[in-house]
Amino acid sequence: MRISSKSIRSAGVSLPVISFVLLTSTSHAQQSDGTLEQVIVTGVADRQLLLDARTDTGSRIGLTARETPAIVDILSERQIAELGARTNIEALNRAPGVTSSLPATSPGAPTMRGFSGAAVGLLYDGMRVASPLIYSRASDAFMFERIEILKGPASVLYGEGALAGAINLVPKQAMLGTDQIEAIASYGSYDTVRLAGDVNLPLGERAAIRGIAARGQSAGWVHDSDSRLLATSLSATLKPTDSLLLEFAADYSEDDYDTADLGTPLVPRAIARSPSSAATAPGDLVIDRALRRTNFNVTDAVLDSDTLWLRSRVRWQINDALAFSNEFGNYRSDRSFINAEIFNFNPSSGLLDRSTGIVTHDIEYSIERPTLSGDITIGGLRNRFAIGAEASRLSFATRRYFATTTSVDLFEPERGTFPGGTDSLEPINQKSEVDVTAVFFENAIDLTSRWRVAGGARHDWIDLDRLIVNSPKFEREYSALSYRLGTVYDLAPKTQLFAQYSKAVAPVGNILSLSSANSRFDLTKGESVELGIKSSLWDDRIDATLAGYRLVQDDIITRDPANPALSIQGGRQSSRGVELSLSASVTSQLRIDANYTKLDAKFDELIEAGGISRQGKTPPRIPETIANLFAFYSFDSLPVTLSAGLRHAGSFYTDNANTIRARGYTTIDAAVGYKVSFGEISVRGRNLNDEFYVDYSDVSPSQFQVGAPRTVEIALLASF
Repeated sequence: MRISSKSIRSAGVSLPVISFVLLTSTSHAQQSDGTLEQVIVTGVADRQLLLDARTDTGSRIGLTARETPAIVDILSERQIAELGARTNIEALNRAPGVTSSLPATSPGAPTMRGFSGAAVGLLYDGMRVASPLIYSRASDAFMFERIEILKGPASVLYGEGALAGAINLVPKQAMLGTDQIEAIASYGSYDTVRLAGDVNLPLGERAAIRGIAARGQSAGWVHDSDSRLLATSLSATLKPTDSLLLEFAADYSEDDYDTADLGTPLVPRAIARSPSSAATAPGDLVIDRALRRTNFNVTDAVLDSDTLWLRSRVRWQINDALAFSNEFGNYRSDRSFINAEIFNFNPSSGLLDRSTGIVTHDIEYSIERPTLSGDITIGGLRNRFAIGAEASRLSFATRRYFATTTSVDLFEPERGTFPGGTDSLEPINQKSEVDVTAVFFENAIDLTSRWRVAGGARHDWIDLDRLIVNSPKFEREYSALSYRLGTVYDLAPKTQLFAQYSKAVAPVGNILSLSSANSRFDLTKGESVELGIKSSLWDDRIDATLAGYRLVQDDIITRDPANPALSIQGGRQSSRGVELSLSASVTSQLRIDANYTKLDAKFDELIEAGGISRQGKTPPRIPETIANLFAFYSFDSLPVTLSAGLRHAGSFYTDNANTIRARGYTTIDAAVGYKVSFGEISVRGRNLNDEFYVDYSDVSPSQFQVGAPRTVEIALLASF
């Protein structure tokens, strides 16, 4: 299915910057019975009590974040607005221990706990489609009720691939009994415009509908890199009886990047006009600041997608102890990539050589998940459980064509049109189908009033069919068991110790693009041990969590030590780290939120071509330090709020040999908000220190996305 819309392209206009931020809004979490559980109180310095919020991402048995024997971080709608996050990418980059990438080809692909790619599960309303590198897109944050992040192996809940954890984007759903109208309008640097509206209408006491739309566009800080995002949602909630709840939703989104910025290449320092140390490589290669706004893509490039999600959820409260639910989802997405993608400086010619590619994705996914859950007493002990099954089918068709196009001057590129080159290759056409059948069980039993043991298991049967034109078709069946066992002990009513051991599985690569050579390999195996503490202190004015973990992935592809030309399973990758998160109402006016992650990620066993060992090297894309610090201040005598934020991400490598390095960076944001009778007007500055930094690009290890420079925006949030 192809549905597209085009908008008028705007030229980039830079605004002077000096400013500051805050958008606050009221947020609610909707319970499964359709009623509303208010999880915040008024006032900027007041915290949301999110440790006591129920999280469907961490379990299927109604545990709160505090009761779950793992770290579950929640970014509520209010927090997302306070942080000034316009997209899911910006929101995740402010979450504890998470980074989310910038590339237009796979925006939002996350890293977590020392792993990336297929090892991190990316969910939409609890449904996982595929590897984030295939599935992820930028979405307007206004569409989400919250974002939940489950740390550690999550295969027991979401199947293969969720080795390092799972990120769940939870969209807004129609709410019973609540009239609500909200709107956002903002304008900022580089002609960045954002318009969004949300209307929730109750239809009597037992029905409600909700419509949401968000539109954003920007000229971009890189020349001729206009982008447009569109997101819409229509949902309905019905409660025909006290025991039956029905939810339906249709979400449609588009993105269109036109001549997208595909990154900036490393060049010799000797020819750079303004050399920087933002990224370096052997041969004295650097990123040139003078190329910060240069676009090397062809002038008629295409990079767009459209996506339709249809979802339903039925919940029947059979009696006081038992409930049955059924979730169904259907996802369809079409994507087109026609670009000059990979850029390499040629020292012989002094020009930039460019490769080109045409890639299309046609994805369809359906999932059905019935679950029986209960909250019963056995031998005087409270016992919560869920047992269910899952059946899904994922179809992925792609056509790929790669060639080269004209070489261009670094500083005055004549970009040309597509293809304009030579050395064309034959198209590669392929289709993959993945059928998954699974059964799962989860249980939590309160052994005493202070001690809880929780665990679960899931068995997956995976059938993979892959056809590549002009190549033999191959089929593969996998059978995998994942499980976890954890415990939570109450040191005090609001202080809990927890521990957990988990086993998980992941494919040796992206299962949708698995080569025939790699199809002979089994799923890799992962295990994790985690210990931590969660506590609310000082009359609930402080929430703090601290966790330490070790995560290991075995049976990654390596080379046979006796014959380096032969690929085998037997390698190992691991990480260990600590994560600290804190939210504190220091005074009635001042709130501080902070998080810090320090990890050590490495290849324990990995031999590459030529028999070269990568033992001890850090896997690509993984920053080993991540820190965020945010402060929010509300005046007693003035309707004014101030906020400031600092984000730090450590250095990372883009190759297994750790020869190409991106320097770590720190950015500073700030904002001021003025409350009016119908909402709030705010002015926000981002990257106020104008840090020059780079982020990961998924097209080449020696090509980077340059981060956004200093920007400012003015916004209006209205509530009626």
